Amino acid sequence: MWEEKDNRLIGTFEFIDFIHAFGFMTKIALAAEKMNHHPNWTNVYNRVEIRLTTHDA
Repeated sequence: MWEEKDNRLIGTFEFIDFIHAFGFMTKIALAAEKMNHHPNWTNVYNRVEIRLTTHDA
């Protein structure tokens, strides 16, 4: 699920198919935009990897 690496939080999520992975990304994108935070992420078929870091600290 989540791990810390190189001062970042990295989360890996696996879904049953691309549609579910993309739906997850859509929900996260809407919440992130409201918080003015834009995660670095990748999506390959049913897998989403999110890398979080902060520039505020």
